[in-house]
Amino acid sequence: MTAAVRGAAVIGDSVFITSRFNTPEAKMRLGEFDVNTGEMRSIDDLAIPSNGGQKLAADGRYVYIGPAGSADVYRYDPQTKELIPWARAGGATTWYYDMVVHGEHLYIGTYPDCTVKRIRLADAAVETYGRISTSQYAAAVAVDDEYVYGGSAAPGTLLMWPKAGGAATNLTPYLSSSPVGILDMVVSDGVLYVASGKQLISFHRNGSGRVSRDIPVEDRYVDQVTVGSDGKVYALCRLTTNLYEVTADGLGKVGQPLADVENQLLAPLPGGALLGVSGLGHVWKATPGGTASVWQTATRGFGYPETIQSMMRHTRNTVWVGGHYAMTVHRPKAGTSTRFDINGEVKAMAEGKAGVVYAGLYPSTQIVSVDPDSFEISVLGLLGNEQLRTKRIYHDRPRNQLIVASSPQTTKHTGALTFIDLATNTFDTHREFLPEQSVMDVVVQGTTAYIVGDTYGEGTSGPIRKVAQVAAVDIVTRKLLWREEIKADWLSYESVYVVGNLLYAMGRRPRGAWFAYDLHTRSIVMEGDLGGYGQFNGVDGRVFSWVHWTNDICELPTVPGGEVTTLYDNVQRGWYNNPSFNFTPNGKGTWGMLGNDLALFPLPKK
Repeated sequence: MTAAVRGAAVIGDSVFITSRFNTPEAKMRLGEFDVNTGEMRSIDDLAIPSNGGQKLAADGRYVYIGPAGSADVYRYDPQTKELIPWARAGGATTWYYDMVVHGEHLYIGTYPDCTVKRIRLADAAVETYGRISTSQYAAAVAVDDEYVYGGSAAPGTLLMWPKAGGAATNLTPYLSSSPVGILDMVVSDGVLYVASGKQLISFHRNGSGRVSRDIPVEDRYVDQVTVGSDGKVYALCRLTTNLYEVTADGLGKVGQPLADVENQLLAPLPGGALLGVSGLGHVWKATPGGTASVWQTATRGFGYPETIQSMMRHTRNTVWVGGHYAMTVHRPKAGTSTRFDINGEVKAMAEGKAGVVYAGLYPSTQIVSVDPDSFEISVLGLLGNEQLRTKRIYHDRPRNQLIVASSPQTTKHTGALTFIDLATNTFDTHREFLPEQSVMDVVVQGTTAYIVGDTYGEGTSGPIRKVAQVAAVDIVTRKLLWREEIKADWLSYESVYVVGNLLYAMGRRPRGAWFAYDLHTRSIVMEGDLGGYGQFNGVDGRVFSWVHWTNDICELPTVPGGEVTTLYDNVQRGWYNNPSFNFTPNGKGTWGMLGNDLALFPLPKK
């Protein structure tokens, strides 16, 4: 279950939140909670065609919903429960990244056109100010009595338009260089406060009085800025959830309501209190300098099933499932489970000594350990080195080390294979094994790790090199043994598995192609097409595939001339990432997902 939230807004003493993802019934969940007690007032599943919630705003009576993937902004009346597609403000792929009610209008910033618009509350008439930058994301909008301000994600650009419309003034020169661009901003008494990367910058609209405040090293970014009812400006930081008062020349810490979350709302309440909503569905209330009350809406009626990030069968007859900033440990025989928060999306897991679970988290690149009894989480460290997504973790028991395959940060090409010595907690990162390629998967046989590459890297416009490679690495010396371009027309591998002398490789580009490569003769001995990509894995000398698009589980031949056998056809998809095999100890079945349900798939005998 997740309570992942994207949108949040306040009316009176109620806070409204929308689900980041749709429910299994393809509805967007809207929750209303008391800002003082966290008590759930209503849960409504709304029939809004979209990918889930994105942004909310309110005008004192109505809640305005900007969905993820919708031409329309919707209007919801909490008193009558009426929901209407209120204003057509974009195309079918439009996401609403910021929404601000000011005076008689709702001001919006949209994706993918990076445009600022306003919608008249009285009749839903739409007016366009303009595009901010070459970015796709109009991430932040602020309004005062005279001007409208629009800020974009990287490349961070800040434009100012007269409120009635007209030519834009470029305020970007007053910003700082930012890897993420602008995340949020507010305007107060003629001064603009901008969260720009590692700085919180303020200045008058003519650029005078500029102050740049460095965000403390422990904080990732400021992702929410607001003006409190006391007139002071407050900033909230992503991941640490440190709360700061923005002073004349710096940031003064006044609280830490939570930890390890991104934030979706920071809003003023009467009497000087502040209200926050996390991306995980926490709602909190705090007085600056005082304590915070925190409520988790997942356990107050708002929780809903999600597609999962990763899965692992544990030796203690439990199944660990990684989700969006949450994990659930299932005990299938007992029919019980335990859910706990974790700092990120769990992209990969491995079990180590004494049953300790190791997990790779996105987007922080943290590698953490989880105690199998208490579920206490300890951070081993960061992959760093321009890495972003953990693709696979392997626990090398004889040497008590983790071997981690990863893909790089967005717009980068070179992934890594990282060795983590669990005795000394040292990270040894190697980016040279597959140059200019993501390291998509790793499998270990004996003392050799086999890895496969993707020339597209992460979120790039295209490859630097023309052919993806397969490499073998000695896990004792951590040296490259060999590297080959086995298929001259392959740009991307997806998965790799080795049984005996055969290396099985699955393609992403071309999608679903596969081959078996004889490691002794260094030649391809079998190949075919699975119709989609996902994961290879095996047990007891058998090799299986589970792929998207066809959503099939198949068994592959282990001798030339054999045929691919489909074991399960059209398995309802429940994975956010690739499906994964989690074999039972006797090899007669695998745990997996059937839609939103944990399921055991028996594996028929050969």
